[in-house]
Amino acid sequence: MLASLGPDQVVGRAFATDLGAVPVSTVPVAVMAALGAGVVGDRVPRPAARWATMVRVPSVRAMESDDVAACESLWHDAFHAMRVAYHLPVAAIGDAEHEQARRHMALVRDTDPGGSWVALQRDEIVGFTQALRRDDLWVLSLLAVALAHQGRGVARTLLDRALSYGDPSSPGMIMSSRHPAALHRYVQAGFALHPTVAARGVVRRSGLKAGTTVQVGGPGDLETVAHVDRRLRGASHGPEMRLMLDEGAQLLVVPGRGYALARPGGVRVMGAVDDETAGALLAAALAVSPEGTVVDVNWITGAQQWAIRVCSDLGLELHPVGAVMVRGRPGPLAPYLPSGAYG
Repeated sequence: MLASLGPDQVVGRAFATDLGAVPVSTVPVAVMAALGAGVVGDRVPRPAARWATMVRVPSVRAMESDDVAACESLWHDAFHAMRVAYHLPVAAIGDAEHEQARRHMALVRDTDPGGSWVALQRDEIVGFTQALRRDDLWVLSLLAVALAHQGRGVARTLLDRALSYGDPSSPGMIMSSRHPAALHRYVQAGFALHPTVAARGVVRRSGLKAGTTVQVGGPGDLETVAHVDRRLRGASHGPEMRLMLDEGAQLLVVPGRGYALARPGGVRVMGAVDDETAGALLAAALAVSPEGTVVDVNWITGAQQWAIRVCSDLGLELHPVGAVMVRGRPGPLAPYLPSGAYG
């Protein structure tokens, strides 16, 4: 993500997790015995199968403000496990990062209460999802399921609820992990799959070029941001842009032509009207990170060859990750690097 929750078993910035069918092997043998059912391999007699169907479907209700802390903790655990499973780098997360994640979840819950849902098992939150709408664009922001409840249809139930938020024929985006079941589910839901790579490493400073038209922006430049966003994805970003600025992200602009929201360690979101402007903005955004810092550039599709060239020139390694899933025609989505959580 936020992809692609990620390979999520979380997917997706989000990202969606574990959207496959329930493996019978997850039903405890002791329960089968109590039901009077014998177990032969993975085949379960009908009474036990009925029990398995009953336990895999949680109750779902709207997310409340008091749920945010539990959802953030669940997300962190699922996201960490996903990165370990895919042999991806795992960074230490401190209190400040946890608090930042909670602020973003709270923002989406407040702006899009109709897209924020939790799944409950015996009053315990075992999964949640957040979808948002900006103008006509629908975005799956987060979807995660607790490790102990993955593979039981929880993610499928939550995804169905998220997809019901808004017009199903409207343009949509999901930043997905590489998880095969998640990709399958999104394709089945009508999303086109655009494979992505991520760039990671320490910027080779000798590759940075001086004398570009990139300027440091501020709140007064948000009209440029909105103009570029509407051109590229058919919708502007909402209050999340101001929240990221308040949290210390630096806005870089080429007036009237493009923007990048830079942070120490990478880029949160960026877009431009042409490849040359986009390349200059990406290089300038990566230069914001202190020398020697490991940076990440995420959600690079095949349409973003300008970004691949910049990252390669600056010595970053390219790694296959998940996919940007697209429903309908939001816009050209290029040159553009989306936010994992906000599209």
